[in-house]
Amino acid sequence: MNESIDLRQFRYFLAVSEELNFSRAASRLHISQPPLSRQIRQLEDQLGVPLFLRSKTGVTLTEAGHAFLPEVKRTLLQAEKAIAVVKEMRSNIGGKFVVGYTTVFERSAIPDVTENLCQRFPAWQIHTAGNHSINLVREVKKGTMDAAFIGLHTDVQGLAFEKLLDDPLVVALPTGHKLAHKRLISFDSLRDEPMFWFERRLNPGFYDYCQAFFHKIDFRPHIIPEPQDHHIMLGLIAEGKGIALVPSSLQCITRQGVIFRKLKEETHHLTMGIGVAWSKQNPSPVLQAFLELLRR
Repeated sequence: MNESIDLRQFRYFLAVSEELNFSRAASRLHISQPPLSRQIRQLEDQLGVPLFLRSKTGVTLTEAGHAFLPEVKRTLLQAEKAIAVVKEMRSNIGGKFVVGYTTVFERSAIPDVTENLCQRFPAWQIHTAGNHSINLVREVKKGTMDAAFIGLHTDVQGLAFEKLLDDPLVVALPTGHKLAHKRLISFDSLRDEPMFWFERRLNPGFYDYCQAFFHKIDFRPHIIPEPQDHHIMLGLIAEGKGIALVPSSLQCITRQGVIFRKLKEETHHLTMGIGVAWSKQNPSPVLQAFLELLRR
């Protein structure tokens, strides 16, 4: 008898023994039925005894199957314990955990859990890095970054993603602007205003979202190139070079010569939300703690 039995076969046996149906067991295991049946047959051949009695109505455990079941459960439980022990050791040994932050938002708008992570994982180096959302997504996919706070309209196909908050856009104006006295500003009043705006390549998803909104309300802004640094842009606004639509969180930046005003609601709010993206294949023991802290 070949005694080389892997844990996958144990998991397959457990699923069939609990479902007593190969089709349901295969669905539970996210595989098709033929390979499941082959693996069970192979297991029975290796053990030299049948584990199931098969009939048109389903399957039942044989006497050998009944004897095998509790041992399989103990084996799988022990395997999980062994993995947990190693993961715990890895947490104590340490490593590097990297969190990305989109530079579109003022950093204070994004939950900061790094201090808590440093306390819980003192042996680990917790690093942060800022970049455009699409670049952060690339880093997470490559595995050079563990998680990233990004704009909601960024393409995150292939990654896990959770929305954290919505941040409505507001108008940043020079303090001496003719619209500065208004509490709410309509898009109609901004039609002839030079408006700082970003290139599509920097954030295609958000760019297309905004263009669809503009098209819906028939708004054609007078676009001027937007500097990548918000502080530089606010300086240009203070000099009267133009206006900008920015996340409301940027209002926490005090800049002499610049005021912020809310937009009137059109068909719906124009918002720039924040979410967190990560890879489900990431084995870092810090990642789950990071996500739990955010969800609180």
